Formats: sequence, C-alpha cells, structure tokens
Amino acid sequence: MKKIIAYGLFLIFICASINVTALNAKLKTEQNSNDTNYYAVVIGVEEFIGVETPDQEYIDETATRFYHKLLDSENWEEENIKFLLNENATKDKIHDAIVNWLDEKENANDIVVIYYMDHGWKTNLSDRKYGNAYVFTYNATSRYFDEDKISDKEFDSWADVLDSKHIAVILDHCYSGRMLALRQFGRTVVAAGGKYIFCPCNWSSHLESSIFSYYFMEGLNGVADVNNDGWVTAREAFHYARWPTAWHSTWHHFPFVYKRANGKLGFIGPQIPYLYDRHMGDIPLIKYCGSGS
Repeated sequence: MKKIIAYGLFLIFICASINVTALNAKLKTEQNSNDTNYYAVVIGVEEFIGVETPDQEYIDETATRFYHKLLDSENWEEENIKFLLNENATKDKIHDAIVNWLDEKENANDIVVIYYMDHGWKTNLSDRKYGNAYVFTYNATSRYFDEDKISDKEFDSWADVLDSKHIAVILDHCYSGRMLALRQFGRTVVAAGGKYIFCPCNWSSHLESSIFSYYFMEGLNGVADVNNDGWVTAREAFHYARWPTAWHSTWHHFPFVYKRANGKLGFIGPQIPYLYDRHMGDIPLIKYCGSGS
C-alpha cells in the first residue's frame, strides 16, 4: 500500500512538472509574439502631505531606477509605463492609473507589473475588516490607517478589474508580506517584507537604495536567469534577491536596536522577503541580451 501511495505521489509530481514546463513554453511563445504587450504602473512615495519622514530613505531614487530598468529592456515601451512619484502618487491618481489607464490598455494575454515603493504598516485589530496591512499615499496626514491609505483589500479590488492573467505585484514597503488579499490566481506577489515575522523593510546608505529592490534589480540584469533563456522572471529575480537582502539587512542593522527620531528605542531584525505565487508558470519581466535572446 505504501509503495502504491509513493508511486502515485511520484506520478503526480511528474505530471505537475510537465504541466508547468508546458505552461512556461506556452508563455514563452506568447511573450515573443505580437499579441503580448507589457504594461506597468510604477509608484514611489517618499514625501507626504502630513507625515514627517527621515531626510533620506532612497525611495525616490529606487523607484526611479526601477522605472528606467524597465525602459532599458527591449520588451518595454515608455508609453506603456505609468510612473507616479511623490505628489503625483495621490490615492486618486494611483486608483486612476490601475483602474482606468491600465485596464483600458491591457488584455488577458498581456504582462502587467505593479511596483509599489513606499511606507506601509499592519492594520489594528479594530480595522482588520478593511484589510490586513496598508500602504501610504501622498495624501497621508498621519501614520494611522484611514481613508488616505490603501489597504490590501482595496488594492485587490482595483487589481480585480484587470483582464490580464499574468500580473506581477512587487511591493517594497514594511508589512508588504501581509498584503494578503492580493493573493489571487494569475498573480505573482513579490513582497520585500515578511508575512508574520521580519516584516520591516530596510534601506542602505551604502547601497543608496532599498536593500531588496537593489538586489532584485541586480537580478534583472541577467544574473537571476537560472535557465539561461535570455529572460528574467519575477520568480527568478525574487529568489536571487531574497538571501542577499537577508544577509545585508542583518549586518546593516546589527545588533538590531536603533534610535528613532522621537528618542525612543525600537527593535528591528533581519529582512526576510516573501513570495506568494498563484501564477502557473513564470511571469517574464525583462528581456536582456543573453544566450536565449
């Protein structure tokens, strides 16, 4: 009986592997065809109407570098990328970029990327009906959850209007791993912060960047292309960036105690990024000049 179960599990594993390989091959054919376009909304918010933040967190610079990283790839066109930075990243403009601008352009076969570089936090138990975590917008007048923030449930409701079956959501903000409502079929959610532990996200003055986005974009240069097909996918870039991020953040903040601006001591530990993948097959992000191009 045990042998039969073992053989059955083995066959299921083989069939699943063949299935994913076939899906990757199908997506590879689609992405090289004229029927597939690449669309992105890139958001970076370091300045807020009513919230003071440290002078230099490299949010502006990091989001701008990601925007140009897409432009440097031959599979991206400038008119297909909406870039919202600081005062242009109000809640209304972010909503309009996803629900109106993006939805009018993309279709089921297109690749869609939403990159959000910002501050975020978990919701209190009293606000949990609105979502598990939230991200700031330029409208923010406080650090607490209110209508000028975007919860994971609200974010998900905006993404739900999109037709694309190939959506990569890249979140680089604290508690990004707890944006649980975004976990839907057809999406790969890359979060710079952990799900339940190691949730804060860190920046590095040495790298002059968010730590996770620095290594994620380094992977997009081609070094993350493990199958050497000339493309870097969201999953490949995540796995490349995960452990360098943990290592760098560990030593950057050792011994994990820092002084806040208000004079109170806080605790921060290593940063462990999180991946939630409900997309069958890899979502290609960047075509670079590799052996498979």
